[in-house]
Amino acid sequence: MNSRERMLTALNHEEPDRVPIDLGGTVVSTIAIPTYAALRKHLKLPEKPIKTLEFVQQVAVVDNDVLDRLGVDVIPVFANPPGGYKPVFVDEGERGESFKDEFGAKLLRPKDGFYYDWREFPLSEPSIDAMWKMAWPDPADPARYRGLRERVEKLRQSTDRALFGIAPCGHDLFNQIFRVRGMEEGMMDLLINEDFAEAFFDRLTDTICTAQSLYLKEVGDLIDVHFTADDLSGQSGPMISPELYRRMIKPRWAQIIQTIKSHTKAKIFYHSCGAITELIPDLIEIGVEIINPVQVSASGMDSAILKKKFGKKLSFWGGGCDTQAVLNRNAPADVRQEVRRRIVDFAPGGGFVFNAVHNIQTGVPAANIAAMFDAALEFGKYKRSYNT
Repeated sequence: MNSRERMLTALNHEEPDRVPIDLGGTVVSTIAIPTYAALRKHLKLPEKPIKTLEFVQQVAVVDNDVLDRLGVDVIPVFANPPGGYKPVFVDEGERGESFKDEFGAKLLRPKDGFYYDWREFPLSEPSIDAMWKMAWPDPADPARYRGLRERVEKLRQSTDRALFGIAPCGHDLFNQIFRVRGMEEGMMDLLINEDFAEAFFDRLTDTICTAQSLYLKEVGDLIDVHFTADDLSGQSGPMISPELYRRMIKPRWAQIIQTIKSHTKAKIFYHSCGAITELIPDLIEIGVEIINPVQVSASGMDSAILKKKFGKKLSFWGGGCDTQAVLNRNAPADVRQEVRRRIVDFAPGGGFVFNAVHNIQTGVPAANIAAMFDAALEFGKYKRSYNT
C-alpha cells in the first residue's frame, strides 16, 4: 500500500496497513527550524540548507530524506507568492525585526526570539469605512496561480505521497479580526460593535472564498486533503460563547466550506487549537471531516473519549503525543509509551493520522522526536494487537 492509498483509506474510516504519518504536510504540523537542524544531525543525515515553510512561525520545509526516514505520507501544495505584495523586513535594533503583512499589520520577532507575532494593528477604531480603505490581500492576483496546475500535475506524477492543498490569502476568520484590531479590541467588537464585526467578517469571507475557488479550480482534482484553520478555543474551552460562535462565525465558515466542496472532493481538514469538544458537533455539521491538532492536554480532549464520541464521523489528525508535558520534557521511553497510548485510542477503525500536537517547537530533544516517529511506525501497524 503506498502513502496516498494509506492516507485515503484511513480518512475513509478503514484500516490501512499502518497509521499514516505527517510531518511538514501543513504549516501547523511541521517543525521549528533549529529543531529540524538538530533532528537531521541526530538521524545522521547530511547537513544542508534549511528552507522556510512559513516564516511567521519560523518552521521548516521537511526534506525527502527525513520524510523517508520517518515514514511520512503527505506533502503540502501551496499557491505561489503574490505578485502585488512582498514582505519588507526592518531591523529595529534591540526590539528585533519587523515586517507588515498583507493587511498592513506589523509583526515583530524579538531579538533571539522564536517567531513573529502581531504587535501593531491597522485599525485603531471599529470603522467600516476605514476597514474598506485599509490594505487587503488580493485573492485574484494571477501571480498566485500562474503555472500552479502544471507544477502540481508533475508533483502528483513524481510522488505517491498524499497531496495536501493549502490555498492563499490566509484561512483564519475569527482570529483575523484580532490581527487588524488587537485581541482586546477585537473581542469587544464582537459584543458592542457588531455592525463593524459583521462587515469585516463578510468582506473576509468573500476574500477567502475567492481565493479558495481560484486555487481549487486549478488543483482541486489533484489534491487529497484540503486545509482550513481558525483557532476557536483556549486551554479550558471556547474563547467566545458557543452561541456567539454559532451566530457570527459558524455560518460564514459553512459558506467557505460549501465553496471548497463545490470545487474538490478532497477531505476537509480544520485546525483549531485548544479545548474544542463543545464545538465539534458544529464543525461536523458544516462539513469538517478532519480535526487538528487534537490538543489532548486541553480540557475535555481525552483521546479515548474523543474517538468514542466522534470517531465515526470525524478523523483525528494529530494528538499523537502530548507536546505540552511529554515530548518536550520526558525521556524517549516515556515518549514511546505516550505514542502507544494515543494510537491505542485513536487508530482502531481508521480515521487517524499520526502527528504531534501542532508544530514541534524549538528546544524539543531530537532523540524524543525520533523516538516518537519510530514508535508511530512500530505501534501503528494494523492487523496486530495495539497493546504489544
